[in-house]
Amino acid sequence: LKVWDVATGECLATLQGHSDFVRGVAVFPDGRRVVSASGDKTLKVWDVATGECVATLEGHSKDVNCVAISPDGRRIVSASDDNTLKVWDVATGKCVATLEGHSKDVNCVAISPDGRRIVSASDDNTLKVW
Repeated sequence: LKVWDVATGECLATLQGHSDFVRGVAVFPDGRRVVSASGDKTLKVWDVATGECVATLEGHSKDVNCVAISPDGRRIVSASDDNTLKVWDVATGKCVATLEGHSKDVNCVAISPDGRRIVSASDDNTLKVW
């Protein structure tokens, strides 16, 4: 995972810690942290300034494909090849909900600007609004 300066094109940091490919990334609203989704079945929360992994979120049984962060920065939502989405509490690092309903891999997730809805896309040819 690399952090880039948009203005200069310079690589500011390389974040290492996943044991498999990184499939998705999202930036927290404050810009100080990022979260990555990986084929190693985990998500990692990173401090951009230090380059340190500050939390590893474990609970999916297959690759994690995509990740989104709520507008208030308090929740993370992940999408996985295990056909589920998981909602994580940032403060505790705990999974607070598992959303089941897709019949194939979940490839993408987004959170509405007001934080009240989650939208997911899957290989089952559907979008779901949660």
